[in-house]
Amino acid sequence: MDNRQMLALSALARMVRQYLEERPDGLVDSYAMSAGERAFEALAAFGYMEMSEQGARFGRWTEAGRALLLWDDLAPSAAETFPMPPVSP
Repeated sequence: MDNRQMLALSALARMVRQYLEERPDGLVDSYAMSAGERAFEALAAFGYMEMSEQGARFGRWTEAGRALLLWDDLAPSAAETFPMPPVSP
């Protein structure tokens, strides 16, 4: 993954965290906004969120997604410490 993709995914994840609500059960609510639903789909495509069984309105952070929210993109070793989700078999 190149630096531009890392920065874009990090920014998208931070926007989701800032503007969408994470419920006590861990589901993140997009409030049925298409932009939120598309953000969930994009982050899920890279393994940072899981789509809910309840439809596109809800998503859930994966372990890699939570690590992405903590990732410091300004650190000198940012590229080496970028949280990559586990590869599916």
